[in-house]
Amino acid sequence: KEKDIALDVAKRLEKKLSKNMNVKIIMTRDEDVFLRLSERTKIANDNKGSLFISIHTNAAQDRRASGFETFLIGTNKNEAAVRVAARENSVLELEGGTEKELFSEESLIEATIKQSGYAKNSEMFADIVQQEIGKRVQSRDRGVKQAGFYVLMGASMPNVLVELGFISNPSEEKKLRSPQYRDQLATAIYRAVEK
Repeated sequence: KEKDIALDVAKRLEKKLSKNMNVKIIMTRDEDVFLRLSERTKIANDNKGSLFISIHTNAAQDRRASGFETFLIGTNKNEAAVRVAARENSVLELEGGTEKELFSEESLIEATIKQSGYAKNSEMFADIVQQEIGKRVQSRDRGVKQAGFYVLMGASMPNVLVELGFISNPSEEKKLRSPQYRDQLATAIYRAVEK
C-alpha cells in the first residue's frame, strides 16, 4: 500500500537527516494515521519549516507506466500531471468535501502566485531530487512537473511532492516492496537535501 511505502521511506529519510545533519525534522506523521491534507502544510508552517517534502507512490490504469517524478505546485495542462494531482487530491473527499469545491483553478493560481518567492528553490530542489534518485535506482526518470497538488498549496517554504514509482506496475511494486530499494530512495532524497 502507498501509505506503508511512503511512511517507510519518510522514516528512513528522517533517520538519515537526524544522524548526519544538524537540522530539526518535523514529521507530519510517524505512524499509520490519517492526517488531513491541509494539516500537513499547517504543521510545517507552524514550525517555521525551511523545506516541505511530501512523499508518495504513483499509480495508473496502464500497468506499464513506470518511473519516478517530482512535482511543484503550479498550473499545468499536461494531462498525465493533472491525473496524478487529481488522484492525490481525491483524499479531499474523505475529508468531507470534494476536490471541485476545495480546489478551483482560481485557488491554484492564487497559491502559485503566493509561492512564487519559493518557486526557484522548489524547482532547484526538485531537479536535485530527480538527479539523486536517478543515480541510485534503475527506473525511468519522468522529470520535474507542475500540477495542482492540494497538499502543497499552503506551504510557506520551498516544497515538492515526490512520486517514488508506480505501485500499479508489477515490476516497480516488487522493487518498492524491497527495504533496500526504499533505503536507496530515502538516501537519494537525503542527498538532495544535503546538496
